[in-house]
Amino acid sequence: MNILIVDDEPIFREWFQMTVAKLGGSYHIAGESANGLEALQFCRDHAVDLVVTDVKMPGMNGIELIQNLKQELPRIRSVIFSSYNEFQFAAEALKFGASEYILKAEITLQGLSEVLGKIETDMELDHSKLVEINSLRNLLNQNQLALRTVYLRELLLGGQQEITDFHKKMELFDIVLTEKNMTILALGVLPSSEPKIKEEDLRQLAVTNIVNETLLNEAGNGCSFQYEDHVYMLMVNIRSSSMKSQRESLLLVASRVMENLRKYIGVQCAIGISTTYSQLTFMPEQAREALEALQLPLFYEDRSIVYAQSTGGAASTELIPVPDTFHRFLESGQLGQASAACREFLDTMAKHHTLSAKQARAVVLELTYAMVNKARSYQVPASKLDLLYSEAHMEVVQLTTFLQLRDWTLRMVDMIVNWIESYRRKYGEAVQGACDFIQSRFTEELTLQQVAEQVHLSRNYFSELFKKETGTNFNEYLMQVRLEHAMQLLRTRPLKVSEVAERVGYANASYFIKLFRKYTGSSPHDYMESYQGSKHR
Repeated sequence: MNILIVDDEPIFREWFQMTVAKLGGSYHIAGESANGLEALQFCRDHAVDLVVTDVKMPGMNGIELIQNLKQELPRIRSVIFSSYNEFQFAAEALKFGASEYILKAEITLQGLSEVLGKIETDMELDHSKLVEINSLRNLLNQNQLALRTVYLRELLLGGQQEITDFHKKMELFDIVLTEKNMTILALGVLPSSEPKIKEEDLRQLAVTNIVNETLLNEAGNGCSFQYEDHVYMLMVNIRSSSMKSQRESLLLVASRVMENLRKYIGVQCAIGISTTYSQLTFMPEQAREALEALQLPLFYEDRSIVYAQSTGGAASTELIPVPDTFHRFLESGQLGQASAACREFLDTMAKHHTLSAKQARAVVLELTYAMVNKARSYQVPASKLDLLYSEAHMEVVQLTTFLQLRDWTLRMVDMIVNWIESYRRKYGEAVQGACDFIQSRFTEELTLQQVAEQVHLSRNYFSELFKKETGTNFNEYLMQVRLEHAMQLLRTRPLKVSEVAERVGYANASYFIKLFRKYTGSSPHDYMESYQGSKHR
């Protein structure tokens, strides 16, 4: 307890300090003053819990001091120690809030201890009551907010009862909003945010408070609520004016919302804006429009504002770009260049926002599966590749931003390149060049003579060298490459056996079936059926 002594007699002030020191405990003399004016200023500038004051002092007496404290700093308690045993002084002191009126001549150590102890107990009781009141107030506010959120969410879903009760609910929840010129905005918090408030619940409350205050300041109406994790829905009435069009006014409001969230709590966001209607029955459609408009900037983590009618910029299914350079390097066995081409392709997509989230996931899976297929031809263990192949889709669908997809894809590509480098056979330059050439041209009618000429060796010398370094002859190696690719096609695509044979370089389907059965122990059809069956179990 911080105590201020106010008396024009230095002897009393010194005595009181000595007496309080004898009591010990939590009592602390914060300062002393010779009159009421000094004491009032001290209380304004310092933390004081109790003022012990005389009555008659120059400038401002003790009664006036208590009266001023009650008006300015009502939390500070006061006790009067006086030499005057007059009822008038005591009555006035108690009237203006003094806790006690005690004659100086009657003060004892025990009596002072009892007075201070009683005041301290009262202070603790008041504090506990204040905590309880604040707790109840917070609980009521939370319940009010929860009811408000439930109603607004149902309103966006098109609930008939919610539409009927709109005006009544706006009044109940103290929301300034009408059905005229209603626009829905979807606000998404970007993962790149560095929020100043770390507690999730407090941060969510801060977002809605800042958004609501901004809407009222900029538009004179509106409200917001948390729709789902990291997504908030805003409702606002915007009209055109002589100075601004409706679209310009919406853009200004959305910009101010984004700037205030960034400025005050470090939250970066994107906003999707619906078309404007004047009927509540259109709200489900408006919510869908705003959320769809939000998808692209949220996926690419782009701090931007997008209108519903301008979301057609994403590539259509027919216009999905194909990473031709990547595939060309991969087919020729130039893994380092393929990895670099993959990175460049993804960076280009990130820069131009080329694809929707669904399309981007399809593309990165294509890149990953192409790497897996290439790794099979280099004798990377099937156990590793099959596990990656089966889990890739499940992992990709859980990634919510393009940056996450990009990082995941590059990590997969680097990992597979490392596997290939670890397991690929280390041949001499001529044989390795021949293997890479076969990998890139296996669908053609390759001959030993063609490949030997490709690496600038005679036919006989190349045949002996190839058998020596690879452990197999040219025809057997070509067959293995073709059949490994055939197995991959049968695992991934519902093709006819004759189509698979043709795609891997065999014009005679019967001959292909014979080779496939000898290589794998089962027919192409049975192999495809067993794989597709296990895939859907």
